[in-house]
Amino acid sequence: MDVTAHVKSALNSEPSLAGLDITVVTTKGDVRLTGEMQSQRDIDTALSAARVAEGAHTIHDELTVKP
Repeated sequence: MDVTAHVKSALNSEPSLAGLDITVVTTKGDVRLTGEMQSQRDIDTALSAARVAEGAHTIHDELTVKP
């Protein structure tokens, strides 16, 4: 499984993120997350999940809270 798949799996394992559209792009262990979340708490949860994903070295946060 590649890094992107590991990160997506980690995100999908978080019930609070169900139904949210998070785009994951990876380059050599650098992970970029983009999308609109319901709250800052969702962003924090997504970042925490991505950080522990196998192969993820650096997380770039481009997540925003929906207005």
